[in-house]
Amino acid sequence: MRKILIAAVLTLVLSVGALKIDAQEIVSRKALLDSLTTIDPEIRKFFPRWKICESDMQVQIYRAFKLLGYPEDELDMTDIEVLAIPREYPDEPFDLLVITCGKAAMNPSEIEKNLGALADYISGEISYAYGDDAYGRRDYCYIDIPPEVPVTENQAAAIISYLEPTNVTHAFTLSLFEQSVKIGESGFWLRSELGADEIGYPFWTSGEAKVKLKRPLYINKNSSTNKLFPTLLNVYLGAGYRITSGIKGSEGIFDFLPSRKLNGSPEGKLIAGFDFNAPFHPYLGLHFNIETPINTLSEYAIEKKSFGKLPVPTDENGTPLTEFDRAGKHATDNLKSIVPILQSTGQITLFYNWWLDESSPENYFRVDLGVSYNEVQEYAFYSISPDDALGRKKGDYLTVEDVDGLKLYKPGEFLDWLYFKAEYRNQAAYPFGFSVQYSNQIFLGRVYLPLISPWFYLEAKYSTPLRDARPYEIKNFFMISPVLRIAI
Repeated sequence: MRKILIAAVLTLVLSVGALKIDAQEIVSRKALLDSLTTIDPEIRKFFPRWKICESDMQVQIYRAFKLLGYPEDELDMTDIEVLAIPREYPDEPFDLLVITCGKAAMNPSEIEKNLGALADYISGEISYAYGDDAYGRRDYCYIDIPPEVPVTENQAAAIISYLEPTNVTHAFTLSLFEQSVKIGESGFWLRSELGADEIGYPFWTSGEAKVKLKRPLYINKNSSTNKLFPTLLNVYLGAGYRITSGIKGSEGIFDFLPSRKLNGSPEGKLIAGFDFNAPFHPYLGLHFNIETPINTLSEYAIEKKSFGKLPVPTDENGTPLTEFDRAGKHATDNLKSIVPILQSTGQITLFYNWWLDESSPENYFRVDLGVSYNEVQEYAFYSISPDDALGRKKGDYLTVEDVDGLKLYKPGEFLDWLYFKAEYRNQAAYPFGFSVQYSNQIFLGRVYLPLISPWFYLEAKYSTPLRDARPYEIKNFFMISPVLRIAI
């Protein structure tokens, strides 16, 4: 292991000064180590490191750096760190690789030349307290820095979505919430989603699902930002469709979940949107999304078992608050229940992407702020049996014609319009992430954790209205799903 790590240093080191090595020249290990000034952060994590807290030793090291001419504003006497090569045996002194004081660093030759005996104390070759052989013992004040779990190349890459990585050729994600696939090097993504997370209705609570194709249109040619943002404009088109799962009595293996009352549009939806990153500052961008019914009818013929329903509301005396207009064609029809249908939805938001350290992008944040719109129309459900004199066939129908008391729910105050979402992702060896969202006055939280990293996860979503729940809304909805993620 020690030899492997030494070889890794010699191979993956970032040297400030270039080495001029003739092809026939034999270069010693010491000469290579003496050329080092900084080491790749991912390799650095494997090596023995410790902070020096011995005050007298701190002063001596600080003075040595200062005498070498390092700017005083780069030095920090309280932040002295030692990096060494792993020992083959526990009772031998360390080979010192780099000593840093604040932002300044000494390589092995500088350590030997400028620290002298002090370097022997630091390495454990000589006892700091007694001045004799230390046999690898460091008897001064120090704090070991534990080795960190390494990060793989793909995990360490700066990506916007961990479930839709842009740094791979092929990717596939499968869960109960969504399924997505990246189509080779084209940059196209095909994605299927269940629910309407943007307005706070996850899984089947919205009564609809959707399929979208996302295509990159504007390639980022700026070399300083294109690794973070390969494309500046992504456009997507798709379609939404009504689902029949989640209705009371038809849940099957998910009968532990609360049943839904809200329904998707019977005629389906058209979906369009884009994400645009500002060319002058790609971290900042604009998101636009619209989902609208293909055809909104005043009356539908339906299969009643596939729709969620609400009882007809009544006042304190039991008088129905919703009823047919008796002067209309429904005079003899029986209004049985109310069927809420989700209509148009959309969002316009500004977003900002932020990595704490772009050279090691393990910690990622994204914030979205803007407006959100959605509307839900109540329909009256009635039946005809047999065919009637108006030429209407026997069957079940939804209508908004000649009905008093039906409601249209849509934004009516500032908080109904407000959209806010904050996301955090950690991309260390065991990536995890979470987000919180406020939209439609509904809180939606999401978290995912690895089970068998990096390809198998658990994802959970929880939603609850932060106002009085509407008749078709579920007050507390929690769903958990396994996630299979494969990237090549």
